[in-house]
Amino acid sequence: MLTIYEATEEGLLPQSGEPSMTDAAVWIDLLAPSAGEVLAVEQTLEIDIPTPEEQQEIEASSRLYKEGEAHVMTARVLFQADHPQPVTSHVTFILVGNRLVTLRYADPRAFQLCISRSRNSPEVLDSGMAVLVSLLEAIIDRSADAIERIQSDVDALSHSVFEVRGAATSKQRELDELLRSVGQRGDLTWKAGESVHSLGRLLTFLSYAANERKASKLMKTRIRTAARDVSSLADHVRFMSDKIVFLLDAVLGMITIEQNNITKIFTVAAVVFLPPTMIASIYGMNFEHIPELHWLFGYPFALGLMVLCALLSYIYWKRKGWL
Repeated sequence: MLTIYEATEEGLLPQSGEPSMTDAAVWIDLLAPSAGEVLAVEQTLEIDIPTPEEQQEIEASSRLYKEGEAHVMTARVLFQADHPQPVTSHVTFILVGNRLVTLRYADPRAFQLCISRSRNSPEVLDSGMAVLVSLLEAIIDRSADAIERIQSDVDALSHSVFEVRGAATSKQRELDELLRSVGQRGDLTWKAGESVHSLGRLLTFLSYAANERKASKLMKTRIRTAARDVSSLADHVRFMSDKIVFLLDAVLGMITIEQNNITKIFTVAAVVFLPPTMIASIYGMNFEHIPELHWLFGYPFALGLMVLCALLSYIYWKRKGWL
């Protein structure tokens, strides 16, 4: 879908009817566009728009570059921040002349948030550079919200990990569930970190583009502020990653302890019943001359001896703290 936004006194407003490249058009938004829409924008603005495959290139030179008079920037953006499982998608920003072109195959709420904000400060979004900075600010705000929610979940998990109690079966089941939860939060943290790192590289490139385009002092200040915000988010994500690794080690350690406890119980049981087994084996031999074979109290004596040996073994290991 191709949408062209114009800078008006009421903020950013989409064109009605057939899209056309007017003087007031500052933002051309391509949301999951058709091949014809991409071709029309390329021919009108004389630029090359990256394909979905080119958007996913991992080299910095393939994501951040200048082609003619156009500055092309691709970042991995975190969206569905309000959803329990945020996802990421590539978004390409192209500054060409006084216009901004965006290419995306997802609909992050940050885009609608930017449009809503423009209604309150229309004078700020009178150029493609201003729209881009406002979009990035909204994306950073939404990413911060997602990271804060992930941190809240990690803190809750931290309390749960060290409060696991109950019978061995229920405890093992709870630890298994905690292990899955920690793994899920680790995956979300990795996605958030990837997005933040991508935005940080984009802002660094954008600061150079702003100097080349002789952007206003206010615009450069906003870019530096956004870069500092992204840097603080990156530090926060690193802290969360370390905490998740700690929780993962703790859960795995507790699972290992529970497994060792189960093994210890079987080991002690085997040791406790070893002497009675030996006594039963002796009196179960098929020798003709066994002193107690014809003794009236031989059978009760053998049973009592086995119980006594098992009891003494149990008391010994109990005092040792194994039981």
